[in-house]
Amino acid sequence: MDDVRAALLGNHEAAKRLTDAGVLVPCAFCKGKVRRVIGFGGLNFFKCRKCGAVVSFDNDYYNTHKNEAIQAWNTRAPILSAEEMEMLEGMK
Repeated sequence: MDDVRAALLGNHEAAKRLTDAGVLVPCAFCKGKVRRVIGFGGLNFFKCRKCGAVVSFDNDYYNTHKNEAIQAWNTRAPILSAEEMEMLEGMK
């Protein structure tokens, strides 16, 4: 299992490795590529290039600490269980 998949399943160590490498896990809604955007006042938010979903971390700590904002994105609560993820990937 690669780090992206492990992070999506809630593995915080995998998410940390991705964060250290500057990698963002895919969009929580469509699995599209995500980019980190700095908004007004230094607000960190993440925007999907595919579906346009936007997630922000409205917290002064995240706004001043890039890696922590990325870590928060990469360690968000898993949407699918391991079994659901395997079933979904088997449908491709």
